[in-house]
Amino acid sequence: MFYRVAQWFRVLAGLLLAAGSATAANTGNAGNGKLVYQRYCISCHGAQGNGQGEAAEYMSIKPRDYRQGTFKWRSTPSGSLPLDIDLEHTLLNGLYGTYMPTWQALDERSRLDVIAYIKTFSPRFATEKPQAAIVIPPDPGYSDQSVARGEAVYKKYNCSQCHGAGGQGDGPSAHELKDDWGNALVPYDLTKGHVKCGDKPNDIYRVFMTGLAGTPMPTFADSMSSADAWDLVHFIQSLSPGYAKNMASTVAGQTGGVQ
Repeated sequence: MFYRVAQWFRVLAGLLLAAGSATAANTGNAGNGKLVYQRYCISCHGAQGNGQGEAAEYMSIKPRDYRQGTFKWRSTPSGSLPLDIDLEHTLLNGLYGTYMPTWQALDERSRLDVIAYIKTFSPRFATEKPQAAIVIPPDPGYSDQSVARGEAVYKKYNCSQCHGAGGQGDGPSAHELKDDWGNALVPYDLTKGHVKCGDKPNDIYRVFMTGLAGTPMPTFADSMSSADAWDLVHFIQSLSPGYAKNMASTVAGQTGGVQ
């Protein structure tokens, strides 16, 4: 009996050690991350993480100030901190149309380390936990009917006030917008065929439900149905042939019907 108990404890200890090792392997080292940050990030984001590096004054789109823990490109609900995977997504993909390039040349360890260091700039990361990522339902597929419904959604939520009737970022409020730091903002030109956070349909949908923290772009999670959100995605996709589209006919063939 004693032998079995001792053996069980050895197995349990091994499992806990393995779990701890896996967790450590997926957690960055802020000390090492500081070196990565100083080499690649400091010229834009500044030594204090305040977005005031020596290159920042020459940029029309200002670098992120990390100190508030406010990040636009997240998979988490409005008001939440981002997940590490959200920050890594930005590192890997950059932000289209901005001065933020892709950092695919950084290996995974360097990415995790610099993320850990970036999180030291805001006390929020020490006291708060990110919420779970929002759930994105499957894309029902792009179709003329969905685009027409999406145009009605675009009008219903007065998107043209900022983005303009044609989605070119030239709405009546376009020249009045500022971010939380007082920097002038220009609404995004939706006819470019790209969005800053990614080019997949899910990337556009996600923005509607999370909002863009630190900007006038709100979340519509409490007021817009998922069906309306997908229709709005398809309307935006109709503004440029550059957007990758999941055609309804293809989706129907894969699922046995459009849901």
